[in-house]
Amino acid sequence: MKFSIDASLLTEKLGLIQGISERRVTMPVLSHVLIETEEQSVKITATDLETTIQTSCLGSVESAGSMALPARKIFEIVKELPPGNVSFTEINNNWVEISSLNAVFKIAGLPGEDFPEIKETHLEDMFSVDSKVLGDMIDKTIYAVTSDELRRSLSGIYFEKMDDQTLRLVATDGHRLSLVERADVGDISFEWSFLVPKKGVSELKRLLRSSEAVRLGCSKSEFTSEGDGVLIVTRLIDTEFPDYTQVIPESTKFSFTVGRVELLGALKRVSLLSSERTRSVKLKLQIGALTLSCVSPEIGEATETLEINYEGDDIEVGFNSVYLRDVLEATDGEEVEVGITDEQSPVTIKPVGNGIFLSVIMPMRV
Repeated sequence: MKFSIDASLLTEKLGLIQGISERRVTMPVLSHVLIETEEQSVKITATDLETTIQTSCLGSVESAGSMALPARKIFEIVKELPPGNVSFTEINNNWVEISSLNAVFKIAGLPGEDFPEIKETHLEDMFSVDSKVLGDMIDKTIYAVTSDELRRSLSGIYFEKMDDQTLRLVATDGHRLSLVERADVGDISFEWSFLVPKKGVSELKRLLRSSEAVRLGCSKSEFTSEGDGVLIVTRLIDTEFPDYTQVIPESTKFSFTVGRVELLGALKRVSLLSSERTRSVKLKLQIGALTLSCVSPEIGEATETLEINYEGDDIEVGFNSVYLRDVLEATDGEEVEVGITDEQSPVTIKPVGNGIFLSVIMPMRV
C-alpha cells in the first residue's frame, strides 16, 4: 500500500472518526482506523462494533492495499504537518512510513484483515431531511438520555414515525422526559419506530454541522445516516422503549408563563449555592410571584424573585437544578409555560406558541 493525500483534507476526515475509535478496549484493533486504497481514493473506516463511520477522499494511489493504523496517533501526526501532501508507504511487518517534506514517521499498524468485517449497507430506501431541523430535534432530546449504561431501554433516543411527514423524538432517564415533534422532516421511508444509542446520535449530530441535509434509513437492526461523503451506521438498541405516554400528565392544576431568559438567569445565579450532591433548587409559587431558592448548610443560601402572572394556590416544588436548566437551554422562544399540580406530581414545561416540544420533570424533596 502506497499513496499520497492532502494533509489538511486527511486531518478533516480523521477528525470525524475520533469519537468512535476507542482508546481503552479489549480488542486493540478497535483503537485503530482502517485505511483502504480504491483506485484514486482512500477510504477510512472506524468502528466500536456498535457504531461505524466510513468516509473517503481523493488521493494519488501508487499501489493498492489496506492497513489498520492507530487512530489517535495518526490524527495527531497529520494534524501537525505543514500544508501539502503527505505520503503513506507500507513497509515490513505491518509498519507504515509517513512522510511530508523533511518529516518522517514510522508507525506500527495491524493487518487490514484483523479489522472487524463491515457488512455492506444498502442506501436505496432512504429519505432526506434538513440538517437544521434534525439537529434541533436532537438538541431538544439528547440531554434527557440516561447515562446509566445498564438501563438499555433508556440509553438512546426513540425515533417514532407519526405519519408520512411527521417525526417524533423522545428521550428519558426516568427522572425527566423530553419530547419533540416536527411535521416537516420529509417523506419518511421507514415504517416502524426504533431506539438509537446516544453515541450514534452524537456522531450524527456532528455530521449535521457540516452538511445542509442528510439522508436517513433504517433496517430492523441498524440506523443509517449519510451526508457530506460520510456514512454512519449504528446498531439499534434491541429492547423496547417504555410507554412514555404514561408519565405525561393529561393536564395540570395550575400553570403560569415566565420569560425563558429571565428564569434561566435566575436559576443559574441561585443554583451557584446549591448542594453539589443534589443540585436542588426550590420554586415557590405565590400570587404574582415566583421565588427561587437554594440552601446549603456547607455553603450558604440564595433567593431570587420573579414577577409572573399567577393567580393560583401557594405551592413549593423542589427540582434538580440541572434538569431545569437543561430544559430552558434547549427551549426556543421568549416564554415558557410551566404546569404544576402539586409538590409530588410531574411538572410540564413547554415553549409558548412554538411547535410541539414538551419536557416533563419529576419533583424532588428539598
